[in-house]
Amino acid sequence: MVDRRLFIEGTKEIRNGNLREGFGMLIEQKVRDKLLRIDMGGGKEQTINKFKHSTNSKLLCDLDAPSPEIENDLKKNALEKAKDSVFYMIQEMEAWFISQPKILDQFYNMEISKRLPQKNASAFANPDEELQRITKDTKKGTYHKVNHGAQLLKLLDADKLYHDFPDFQRLIDSFK
Repeated sequence: MVDRRLFIEGTKEIRNGNLREGFGMLIEQKVRDKLLRIDMGGGKEQTINKFKHSTNSKLLCDLDAPSPEIENDLKKNALEKAKDSVFYMIQEMEAWFISQPKILDQFYNMEISKRLPQKNASAFANPDEELQRITKDTKKGTYHKVNHGAQLLKLLDADKLYHDFPDFQRLIDSFK
């Protein structure tokens, strides 16, 4: 078997939290592939560049836009020919957290999900900013993309993400 790589937008620095480990634990709920290697690629542009210069790999990155913008993003980043290997977090990974409000309440030890103006995670233009807003007075402090994000990834229910987010479903199915 050939080693398979998944490039994910995000820092590989682990001083503030290990995103690679968080994503790994999330994906392992649905995919038990010992040959899958997860590489955190840095910023979106850096991650796309690493993906383009690799073989037998896949890319997972933030879309930073609503799902109808996928084709525009593929075109903008010259990824049209690789579109079957490109997967998006709509808008950002924080939308995944908002889509499962119980994990937010559990992690922050308070019912912060009641502070969300709506429950449709895909409707937030900037889910990370929304999480910062609703967590600013928690004991764990304001939401931190790496520190809190790495821990929240481990709490997500992959079956629910699979059902709620078409690109997550496509990603998981691509490993089967």
